[in-house]
Amino acid sequence: MSHSRVLLTGANGFLGGHVVHQLLSRGYFVRAIVRSGRGESLLSAYANFGTQLEVATVDNLISGDLSTVLEGIHSVIHAAAPLSGRPSKAEKLDVEIEGNLNIFRQAYNKGIRKFAYVSSIATINALTSDPDYNDTTWVDVSKEVALSGKKGPFYIYLAQKVLSERAIWEFVDQHRDVDVTVVNPPFFFGPFAPSYPNPDASKSSLGTNSMIYALIQPEGGIPMHPSWVNVRDVAQALVNALQSPPASQVGRKRIPLSGEWFSFKDAVAYIVEVRPELKNRISEKAKTAPPVPETQIDTTRAREVLGVEFTAWRKTVIDTIDSLVELEKDWERNGALLH
Repeated sequence: MSHSRVLLTGANGFLGGHVVHQLLSRGYFVRAIVRSGRGESLLSAYANFGTQLEVATVDNLISGDLSTVLEGIHSVIHAAAPLSGRPSKAEKLDVEIEGNLNIFRQAYNKGIRKFAYVSSIATINALTSDPDYNDTTWVDVSKEVALSGKKGPFYIYLAQKVLSERAIWEFVDQHRDVDVTVVNPPFFFGPFAPSYPNPDASKSSLGTNSMIYALIQPEGGIPMHPSWVNVRDVAQALVNALQSPPASQVGRKRIPLSGEWFSFKDAVAYIVEVRPELKNRISEKAKTAPPVPETQIDTTRAREVLGVEFTAWRKTVIDTIDSLVELEKDWERNGALLH
């Protein structure tokens, strides 16, 4: 198998755990970058794969020396958001841009030419209702405006994502021998991977799955936007990218991802149908949620270039609900109270 030795960043994340699982299941050797104190749980979760999984502790993805962890690696899947722990707007922007480039530059210097990188659908369309966008579209942002703070934290998030992805494509344009696939997903829904750390009993610890959890909270709201994708499908896209045709054959591989948008009213009706024991827990707002528009994200390229078949919304919703209910049972056994 070409590109069979993979370096993965973000292995302890919601997405990264699924990437680890799929890589190992397909026979790849994985060297997972983790922060201090996070490696043992990952190794324990996948102990049956033996030496097929290694962990490497790196606490500084932003400017650290990665030469040792890149030894013997054929390809890189970059699924982590570099973190500095510093709150300033300038740090947030510079860290994401320079942290991502640090990995690409050092890997390139080691002779690695195959990369897969996780960006966001927000670089293409900032969760608006305008359907006129595709993989060539860019959200217009300014670093100066972001640093001014005049447009709030969401604008800073957009600037981080847009400017860091643009920096990756500038790197590609300067190094024509690299083959990079960038996936642009919306909100992630889906069950947690075996390696994912058990979140504490707080809605905030659930990440974007908190939107699905709200559907079984009587006072729960409904998601702010219908744009979503199954987290396992994103992992599949990243792993498939390692064997995808080069850009010289299929064009620049900037790949929007999306599941089929669904009505949250239909979602709770389906939950009651297949999990009737949850009937009294259903969100009142979701019961009367308005219809949603047809899916506006074109996934043709994901299917044709990466071979991704997207999970049906009903399966995604119920798999996520089942995973969250099991998590609740863990919280109850441990005496934790939801907050």
